Amino acid sequence: NAISTNQLRKFDFKSYEISDIDKEKVEEQEAKLLNSFRKYKNNLFEICSSLAEVEKILKASGSFMDWYESAGLTKDMVSVFLKRWNLYNYFPDYKDKIFSLSDQAIKILSHNSIGFDDVKAVLNTEASKVKEIKQLLAPAREEFEVHSSEQKYFNFNKIKKMEKRVKNLKAEEREEYKKELTEYVKK
Repeated sequence: NAISTNQLRKFDFKSYEISDIDKEKVEEQEAKLLNSFRKYKNNLFEICSSLAEVEKILKASGSFMDWYESAGLTKDMVSVFLKRWNLYNYFPDYKDKIFSLSDQAIKILSHNSIGFDDVKAVLNTEASKVKEIKQLLAPAREEFEVHSSEQKYFNFNKIKKMEKRVKNLKAEEREEYKKELTEYVKK
């Protein structure tokens, strides 16, 4: 999850009875941490940008996967980098937030069941933890699940085979086959 100045500044040294000397040491390390995190976000941006460009170049030859594997990258790593890049391309105004979210948060926001407006709504909030994002998206996911369960899936190849079979059947066999088809559609 994102490390921001606000999160670290919320820490109450006094309630833990931490000495002023230790507090100074922690604040010194905190400054280094925040600086490193800023660099990390910039590097992450460059990694995603470069990967997207290489994918564009190598996609036509079908060699992108072999290329990134030879570079020591895994499919999951590359997938998350590219999902992050795609989110950034759709929502460039949210660059800082997108590049500070965890990989798991990126996977959730880029899932194909989550709509454009829902992603934008999440990016407009302070939510950065996976649990918070899931809670915000819960109504959208429930709506998706309701719609998807109402929609029937048809195996169109099976239907084509059935149509061919019907053409070759005699009249009396067709009645029996109609019953079979009706059962298939009811499933």
